[in-house]
Amino acid sequence: MKKDFDYESLGLKIGIEIHQQLASKNKLFCHCPNELQGTRTPDFTILRKQRPVLGEEGKFDKGMLVEFLKKGSIVYEGYYDCTCTYELDETPPFHINEECLDITLEICALFKTEIIREVHICRKNYVDGSVPAGFQRTIEIGQNGKLLLKSGKEIGIENIFLEEDAARRIKTEGKISFFRVDRLGVPLNEITTAPEIHTPEEAKDAAYRIGLLLRSANKVKRVIGSTRQDINISIKGGERIEVKGVQKLDWIPLLVKFECQRQLSLIEIKKDLKKLNLKPSDIKNKTIDLSKFFKNTPCRFVKSGIKNGQKLIALKIPGFKGIYGKELNPNRRFGTEVAEKIKVLTGLQGLIHSDEDLRGKYKFTEKEVNHIKEKLDVGENDLFILLLAKGIPLENALDIILDRTKQAFKGVPEETRRAQDDGTHIFLRELGGEKRLYPDTDSQSFVISEERIQRIKESVGPYPWDIIDDYSKKYKIPGDLFEDLIMRGKLQLFDKLIKILPDNPTLVIRTITDMLKVLHRENRDIEQLEERHFSTLLKGLKKGAIAKEALESILRIWIDFPGLSLEKAKEKAGISSFDLNDLDKIIQEIIDKNIELIKTRGRGATGPLMGDVMKKVGRGVVDGKILSSKLQQLMSPYLSNKKSTKSKKGGK
Repeated sequence: MKKDFDYESLGLKIGIEIHQQLASKNKLFCHCPNELQGTRTPDFTILRKQRPVLGEEGKFDKGMLVEFLKKGSIVYEGYYDCTCTYELDETPPFHINEECLDITLEICALFKTEIIREVHICRKNYVDGSVPAGFQRTIEIGQNGKLLLKSGKEIGIENIFLEEDAARRIKTEGKISFFRVDRLGVPLNEITTAPEIHTPEEAKDAAYRIGLLLRSANKVKRVIGSTRQDINISIKGGERIEVKGVQKLDWIPLLVKFECQRQLSLIEIKKDLKKLNLKPSDIKNKTIDLSKFFKNTPCRFVKSGIKNGQKLIALKIPGFKGIYGKELNPNRRFGTEVAEKIKVLTGLQGLIHSDEDLRGKYKFTEKEVNHIKEKLDVGENDLFILLLAKGIPLENALDIILDRTKQAFKGVPEETRRAQDDGTHIFLRELGGEKRLYPDTDSQSFVISEERIQRIKESVGPYPWDIIDDYSKKYKIPGDLFEDLIMRGKLQLFDKLIKILPDNPTLVIRTITDMLKVLHRENRDIEQLEERHFSTLLKGLKKGAIAKEALESILRIWIDFPGLSLEKAKEKAGISSFDLNDLDKIIQEIIDKNIELIKTRGRGATGPLMGDVMKKVGRGVVDGKILSSKLQQLMSPYLSNKKSTKSKKGGK
C-alpha cells in the first residue's frame, strides 16, 4: 500500500462518534445499579426472536432487513438482584435519570453546544439482538458545538446524545446469540463531530481530545469497554463508511489510510467496468448444479460437503475476470469482501472464484475446471463463482453475491464495518439510516430550564489542556504526565498527595499511575486502594519509615488486606522496621571489612559496598538515597587518605 496520500486532493472527510458511559449511580430509565456483574453466573435466561418494524415514514430500514436475513435466535441472561423487567421490555421506562441529564449538560457545556430546551425521547431500531425491545432509547441534548484540536484548528460538534447502552454479547453458538442485560440501560453520551477532519493524524487528535475533555469532567467511567469509538470516512467519488469498534487511538491513522486505499480501488473497479461497457443487467441469476460431477473431487471439503447433502452451485459473472482478485487492502481482495459478507449474513464460510488458484489452493483438476467453463459457457474475460451450501443459506448467499457484484458498478457501497487490529475492517451490516428513528410513545417530552443550564455552566472548570500547561509550568515536569493523571481521573488525588511530598511531584505521579499499571497487569483489584492508602504510604516515606523501593510491595499487600496499618502491611511484605541510629554502625562495619577494596578502587568501590549495605539493612527498609549518602560520607576519610598517599609518593 502507498505509505501516504495527498488527502486534500482525495477530498478526505472524517467524522468521529465517541460513545462514553457515564458514572451515575443508577441506569438511565430504571433504578438498577449502573455496574456490570463480571463473569458472575446469570440467574435466568429468556429465548426470543426479533423482526424489523416500519419506521416513522412507513418504510423499513435497509440495515434492519439485512440483519433479519440472519434469522437467528437470542438468549438473554439476567440477574434477579440487579436487573429488572424494564431491561427485558416487559415494563415501560421510568422517568429519565436526572443525574445523567446533569452530567450530559456539563459535557455539553465543555463542548460549547446549544442546548435543546424541549427534549423528546426517540427510539432507534435494532434487530441484531443487542436490545430486547428491538430499539434503543436516545435523546438529543446538545448541538452545534466546537472542539479545539492541538494544531489550533476548530472542528464542529454536531450532536451530543444521552442514550442507553445495549446488552453485551457473551457468545454465539450457531445461529443463537447470547446477550447479558447487565449493561443494557447503562447511560452513555454519544458525541458526533462534523465531517471536518481531513487527515489521519487530525482524526487521532480529535478522538484523543474528546476523550480528554470527557475524562476531565470526572463523571464518566474509565474501565475497559466504557469508551467506544466509531469513525466515518469518505473520499471524493466514494461514499461514507462507518467503522465501528475502534478500540485504540493508535488504530485510527492506519484504519483511515487503509479505507482510502480501499475506496480508491473500488472506484477504480467502477471505472474498469465502465470501460468494458458492462452493465448490472448483464449479471443474471443463472446457476448450474455441479454436485454429481464433483462428488469424487480431490478437493476434500467440497467432496465432504457433497457427501453430507450440500450442493456445489456455479454462477457466471460476465466480464468480471480479474475483478474478484483485485487487491483492496493488503491480503484482502474484492472476492474477500463478498465472502465475508456471506459469512456474516448466512453463516457460510464463503465462496470460491476463478480469480483464485483453483488447482493449487483447492486441488481441482484441469478436467474439473474445464467442465465448469464448458457448462457455464465461460469466455476469456468472464469469472465464475462456486458455492457449497444447501437450503435457505444457499439462496441467501446467491442473492448477496449478485447484489454485491452489482454494487461494484456504483463504486463504494455505504456500509457499517468492524475494525480489525491490523488496520483493516470487515462487513458488519448495512449502514443504518434515519428510517429507523422515531418518537418513543412510552415517554413524555420535557423541558430543560434556563436556570438549570446556567447552574451547570457555572460549575464547569477550565479546559484540560490549560490545566496541563499550568501544572507543567508549576511543577517543571512534562505535561504528558498530567495528561495521564486526567485520563485516569487521578488529578484531584495528586493535588492532595503533593502536599505531603511537595519537592517530589514525579514520585507522587509515578505512585498513582505507573505502580497501579504494574499491579493492574498482575490482575490485581486496584479499586481496593483508596486515598488513605496513598496518603499513609507517602507520609511513611517522608518520615523514613519505608523506602521508595517498598511502595509497590506495600500497595500489593493493601489490595489483598486493605484494612491493615502501615506497620502491619510492612510486616506482611517482609519489610522489617529499622532504627536509623544503627545505620552508621552497620555501614562502618562493612567499610572496615573492605579497606583494601576502597584503597584499590576508590569511589569505584561504592557499588559493591552499596550492595552489601542493602543486603544487611534489607531492600525497601531505608531509602536508597539515604544509604548512598551515608555510605559516601563514611567512606570519605579513606578516600582522602588515599589521595594524600598519592601526593606523598608523587613528591618523592
